[in-house]
Amino acid sequence: MTLLALHLDRTSDNPLYLQIYDQLKMAILAGKIAPGTRLPSSRQLAQAYGVGRITVTQAYRQLEMEGYVYGRTGAGTFVTDDLPLSAGAAAVPFVPALSAWGERVMAIGKDGRTPSGLRPEIDFGFGRSFPHIFPYDVWRRLLARYLSTDDAMLSRYGSVAGFYPLRQALADYLQRLRGVRCTAGQVVIVSGVQQALDILARLLLAAGDGVLVETPGYVDAFALFRLHGCRLLALPVGAHGFPVAQIPADCRARLAYVTPSNQFPRGGAMPLKAQLVLLQWARQHKALIVEDDYDGELRYEGRPLAALQGLDTDGRVVYLGTFSKVLFPALRLSYVVLPRALVTPFVRAKGLVDRGAPTLTQAAVADFITEGHFERHLKHLRQAYGQRRQALVAALERYLPGKVQYVAALAGLHVMLYLSPQVDEAQLVQEAAQAGVGVYPGRPYHVQEDAPPSILLGFSGLAEPEIEEGIRRLAAIWA
Repeated sequence: MTLLALHLDRTSDNPLYLQIYDQLKMAILAGKIAPGTRLPSSRQLAQAYGVGRITVTQAYRQLEMEGYVYGRTGAGTFVTDDLPLSAGAAAVPFVPALSAWGERVMAIGKDGRTPSGLRPEIDFGFGRSFPHIFPYDVWRRLLARYLSTDDAMLSRYGSVAGFYPLRQALADYLQRLRGVRCTAGQVVIVSGVQQALDILARLLLAAGDGVLVETPGYVDAFALFRLHGCRLLALPVGAHGFPVAQIPADCRARLAYVTPSNQFPRGGAMPLKAQLVLLQWARQHKALIVEDDYDGELRYEGRPLAALQGLDTDGRVVYLGTFSKVLFPALRLSYVVLPRALVTPFVRAKGLVDRGAPTLTQAAVADFITEGHFERHLKHLRQAYGQRRQALVAALERYLPGKVQYVAALAGLHVMLYLSPQVDEAQLVQEAAQAGVGVYPGRPYHVQEDAPPSILLGFSGLAEPEIEEGIRRLAAIWA
């Protein structure tokens, strides 16, 4: 009979019986208590450690239910005899053998978008929301509406395609304000644009297929297409977005990924003529166009531009949209509008990897849209973010006149600054971080190796005085 040295912490939130159970279990697995060993009686162990006998009994009962020990009437509690333990053997850490797909994941690695170290005092990170703008009181009320009921919606899994009232609300909104032509049946709710791109790539692309992309462009999309073994056919964008006229005559790309309403990250919109030419190219080459409308609602002059998808007459455009930029990033809800021929394959594929986004959240978003809160919020965002963009542009003109170039489009949540050729992009980012200013390198967003030096400045998460102070510090580093 062995009396082990147990270490019980009476200040811990972990119950004493679980502490006894855990330590005895680990001792058995490590071979410190040999198979067949008789454990102290519950009375003896309780007296030794000043605990109630019921505490030890609970620990022994749990060990017996899991097979570590067994009891013999009138004889006591014993460690199970035939446990296949390797007593005293050195631990050999498991090193998984990755598949080819897993090796590509590791090869892609990090893109260097986030400066190292602590979060800077003034962070020009893009895609962030200003916390005081969103109507959280309305959001809490909408969530409480469903939490306070016994609605059957909460007692079952939701649809893989998404909560139907949200899909209907989105179809109505997109037709009315974005020029998207669709029905609710073509709308599918996804957990972020990356999920939609991943499913589309799995359904439509094979290793070696070409994908037309913009450079600079969305680095996470680049990584995902490469992960599926595709070849990136990158065209450098200008002030008017994707250069359709530069698509090679012999291009056989299966898919074109574009951001026509406001090119990411450089800025600028694709003219109507270029959009029509791109549609003609897709028709001639039997290709698909993926339109990522990541911030199309956020234009600060006139109405948002109509979507490219609305010009499509034969089902060659997939439209992607997100709530992350206009509601809040942690929501993790996006949506895809599919050509009719793709709806069934997409939903079936999604059902194999994801049962669907949280229905409760989708229901609240649906009410947020149908009750008019969404469009009122967008109006507020356009005003607030438009003022922040003006503050950023004014600060650039005041502190860095003639030293940077950027697209003057009145849209989006960030500005990409092209620097003088002699400026060291990485050094500028590092020195800015040392001055308490977080700016982001543009290099990862370019496909070509000889990318011009650039940095990205997001303004959506900063107040106007912070924007001006950040640019003032950046200019001081420049000087």
